Formats: sequence, C-alpha cells, structure tokens
Amino acid sequence: YEMSLSSLIRRPNSLCHYISLRTREFSGGNNKHFVNQCLQCGEQRGNSIARKEALRLNGGVEPPAYDDSITIEREEHRSHLSQGWSNAHAEERRITALIHGWSFESVQASFAQEKKRLDEANNRLSELLVEFEAEFGEEKVINCLIQQTVSRKKRRYAERQEVTERFTDEKELKVWFVEHFTRDFHIYEEVPGIHLAEKVNVRIDFVLYPKPHLIEEGFIEEPFGIEVKYFKQESGFTHKTSRGIWQAISYNDCLFNLNGHEFKTKFCLLFSNLSFLAETALIKNLGYEGENDQMEWSGMLHVANHARVGVLSVSGDKELMKGWVMRFAGGSYFSSSSYNNETTYRLSNLNTINKIRIGNF
Repeated sequence: YEMSLSSLIRRPNSLCHYISLRTREFSGGNNKHFVNQCLQCGEQRGNSIARKEALRLNGGVEPPAYDDSITIEREEHRSHLSQGWSNAHAEERRITALIHGWSFESVQASFAQEKKRLDEANNRLSELLVEFEAEFGEEKVINCLIQQTVSRKKRRYAERQEVTERFTDEKELKVWFVEHFTRDFHIYEEVPGIHLAEKVNVRIDFVLYPKPHLIEEGFIEEPFGIEVKYFKQESGFTHKTSRGIWQAISYNDCLFNLNGHEFKTKFCLLFSNLSFLAETALIKNLGYEGENDQMEWSGMLHVANHARVGVLSVSGDKELMKGWVMRFAGGSYFSSSSYNNETTYRLSNLNTINKIRIGNF
C-alpha cells in the first residue's frame, strides 16, 4: 500500500478487491458522503456517489457507516514495522551525543517534541485532504498537492541559484581541470582519433595517464579519456546531457593517436559543472508529474556505466578542492582526499572499469 496518490488514480482498484458502499460523515454528522471503501486497506475508492444512486445500489436503505478501524489497524501494523527503524535511529543519536559531549536526554527530548509537533501537523493536513477528496475527488487533490509542491520547490530552487557560485562555460571548466589535476596525471589536450566502426575522425578533450604515485596506489597503468561539458540546468538539460554522455561512450570505441602511438582508452569520464555537488543540486525536480531531470540524469548514467563511462566528481567547490572521485553508476573506481595538507588515495573497485559488458551480460 506504499503507493502514491497518482499511481492509485491510474489503477484505482488494483489493490482493492473487497469494495463496500459506505456512509462517510463529516462535521459531526451534519455532512454525509456515500463512498466505496476497500475493506482490506480501509481507503476510500473513487469519488462520492449521489444519495439517490447510493440508496438504489443499497436496496433503498442508507449504507452502513464508514469503518475507520480498518485504517487504524493497518496503521498499527505499519507502526510496529517502523519501530525497529526508530530504535536504530535512537541509537544513532545516542552515539552522536556521546561523540559531541551532548546530553543524550536533552537530544532525545528535542527530537520527541519536534516529532510530536510534526505528527500533529500531518494529522491536521490528512483530515483536511480527506474532506477535500470526498468533496472534489482524488484528481483535484493531486493537482492541488502538485501545485503546492511546485510552488515551494521553485522558491527553494531560486534561493539555491542566488547563493551558488557557478561555472559559466566549457572553457572555464577546462582551465580549472588542468590547474587542479596536473598533480596526479599527465594531461594531453585535444587528442585526435578515429571511430573504429564508422571511420569518423574525432578529437577528445583530454587523455590522461596516471603519475607514479597513483600507480603505486593501484591505479591502472593505461590511458583514459576525459570529455568536458557544460550543462545548463535551466534549459535543454536532457538534450545536452544525453548527447554529452553518448559522445563519451563513443570515444571508448575509438583509436587515438598521440605522438605516433596508437591506443584505445580504458574508460572515459565526463567532467562538467555537474561534477560539483552545489551545481548538481540545481538539476531540476520541481514536482511536476513526468518531469524530473534528476531521475533522467541518474538513468542516463546507469546506461553509460555499461559502456565504461562515468563522471569525475569533485569534493569541495570551485574555490577549494578537497578531493575527487571517479564514479560509475555501478560504484566508485578510485578517489583522492585532502585533509590538513595531506592527500590520500584509495582504489575502490577495479571491476567498474574491467568488466566486459557486451550482449547479455
């Protein structure tokens, strides 16, 4: 029953096999609605039915009262299941309090007060939505909730735009990249090549080769590619990101030439403004149904993973880099972390770049 209202609209009775006509009272019994109730989950199904039609369907007599106990029993069962999670979170807070020297009792009391206020607010909202749904139907409830969600997310999105120090174009990204990654890699710019299947000439932004201190930490002794892209989050997002990812995928099927030496890249990474957490937070998900750039970006990266394409993510921001991670949808390959003027490196999973994903893998 953990389904959204929108999914129930599309499949209104997919989970409800035992429907009964009931009388639902509001405002102390002064306002009656005749509705179908599922006797398994306790939820109302569909809109209110006219009194005349309800009496006809029920043999001329008023249907029995809406049974709220069904929903209560279901909520009790769900509450029992969630108690385990609550206990785990309480233990986490206890440990956090010990680490920081806080009073565990005061931390617990603060969480309990906040939870109580939130529960009370949720109950009031739930009651209001029940009346709203009974009066106007599920579709209007959903539309109203979407409008409210979009309005609030737009406001938060605008606030983030104001405070985020952003990149402006690919040129700026390339300059930043060379400046911050020459410590760890030999960097070769604008390396030419040819696509092996289509015989089309290509030119990749960067080819990198690890320096000895990375090889000592387990980094593979092979060249790999970096394609730099600037993605504007506000417009044309899916069009540009899909083309950028496909471009990176195609480079893994190319033969490059550097100083007379021909080679293929072991893998390819996208480096973009989305490599920075603050700019990733500006990928849109404003609450519209069927429009979620965050999910589309995640889905494209999962496909790219199967072609040995990932992203080069940066810890910190454009003013202060604290490390980097080579991420694939299937996991991380290698990372660097800087703290107190000391840099450490870590090999996570060789399989992310070595696994062959062809055909039915």
